[in-house]
Amino acid sequence: MITSFDPTILPDLPQSQRLAALVADLWADPNVVALWLGGSLARGEADRYSDVDLHVALLPEAYDPEAIPESAGKLATAAVVRLRFSFGPGTTLWHMLLEDGEIYDLSLQPTTQEPAFEARLVLACRDEAFGAKLIGGADRSVDFPPAVPEDIARAIAFYWINQQKGQKVLHRGMPLLAWQGEYLMRQDLIRFWYILATGNDCGPLHRLTIHTLTPVIRAVQAEYGADALALVGQPLRTEAEIIAEAADLREEIARIGRVLAEKFDFAYPSTAEATVRRTWQEFLAAHPVARAE
Repeated sequence: MITSFDPTILPDLPQSQRLAALVADLWADPNVVALWLGGSLARGEADRYSDVDLHVALLPEAYDPEAIPESAGKLATAAVVRLRFSFGPGTTLWHMLLEDGEIYDLSLQPTTQEPAFEARLVLACRDEAFGAKLIGGADRSVDFPPAVPEDIARAIAFYWINQQKGQKVLHRGMPLLAWQGEYLMRQDLIRFWYILATGNDCGPLHRLTIHTLTPVIRAVQAEYGADALALVGQPLRTEAEIIAEAADLREEIARIGRVLAEKFDFAYPSTAEATVRRTWQEFLAAHPVARAE
């Protein structure tokens, strides 16, 4: 059991200066029973832009789900944004943006609450029984399930339907809405690239966090390199650029969709693709301003 805080345990990062002072203030508070780090700092993978995930276990009578302890007052004062999240009756998370740009997740709980199962770097603990609960722990790995052919086929069919909707919003004079559609369809492509590269399916990207999205992006970048960003990073500043990018996206979806259909043995929706291609040609023929912009 670590009964005193040793600041040398912290990594050599800019965050550690404030963190060391904060932990010292908290540890001087007799209501604080244990302090530990989670996230990338606990895993030893942090860099100068990593968030600080600091956990504080308090005596039950001192735990207030709506208040930050006075011993963390300097942190609260430095915050330009403080958002409170409750996880049941026994854990409160304060998500904070500080004036220098650092992001803190200050997690508070009474000692009667089990600590979250994650990688932990214990900084100090006064109670042997609670300290035993902090031993071990590991972050759950980001393991996406094997891709299911029916799910891929459905996602590709949805892509072609959404491509068709682009004509509708452009005709109605809403290029900003067309931009939003292209943004979402770019996410579809990243998902398909990931499936082809790994055989696993990350699902819709909007459901992922930075943590869960990281292995997806790393796998796609490793497989496709700069070409991936060149395609999905095209500018969408005008109606003409939106139309041009939509055409490039159609070509890549058509290519990768057929590869996926062969690899995972499902019927590629070639009739849907042909329909969308034909109607886009008809749309452009009827909208010379968009074509010539």
